[in-house]
Amino acid sequence: YIKKNPQEFVKKSAMTISKECFVSTSTIYRLCDKLGLSGLSELKVQISGSLHDYLQKQESFDYDYPVKQNQTQHEIINQLKDVYDQTIISTLNLMDTEQLRKIVHHMKKSKSIDVYASAGHIYFAENFKFQMQEIGVNIQVPLEEYQQRLCAATSNEKHIAIVISFGGRGALVEPIIQTLKDKKTPIVLICGAKQNPYEKYADYHLYMNPYENHYRKISSFSTRLTLLYILDCL
Repeated sequence: YIKKNPQEFVKKSAMTISKECFVSTSTIYRLCDKLGLSGLSELKVQISGSLHDYLQKQESFDYDYPVKQNQTQHEIINQLKDVYDQTIISTLNLMDTEQLRKIVHHMKKSKSIDVYASAGHIYFAENFKFQMQEIGVNIQVPLEEYQQRLCAATSNEKHIAIVISFGGRGALVEPIIQTLKDKKTPIVLICGAKQNPYEKYADYHLYMNPYENHYRKISSFSTRLTLLYILDCL
């Protein structure tokens, strides 16, 4: 099924795939395990990365250092364009429209939408807050550690929490998610499409382009754009 329908496969949820293939969802995850992958999202990344017309990822293409010393201005602006083009395509490949539909439905009926972010992600969360205010929806974006802990502690099942964490490395991610689970708050995790230690605690998932290195890079060209794209979709 994957070989015959690679482009369709990367767009579908585990539930849809299981129905079309007449297998259980656990069979799909056992396949991922046998392939040495962390889950369905990583399998989709592998598939999308191998399709020339889908994600044209060249071996020489470098997300982390797209700009090289002594390049011309023309080369630089085109290299950055390639970063942005491939980031959007990769994020689109990983976008589960059924998850997106469920998240938006839950956001509409929630008493409060709370966004938890750290470091550079905070600026995108605040931009998301501004965009939501423009359409008449007020959301909370606590900034300081105390504010985040307080917001999570006063949350409940009528709230919905959007947690942004590329790889789960932030110091506050674990305590915030644990508090939200204790408060029975639905969690949307926006993370990189590689193994994230807190994926299992989230009710919904949206995946960022995973190809950019967390540490060794010029700047977060790809991570910034993939997050902005996801938040704009929401």
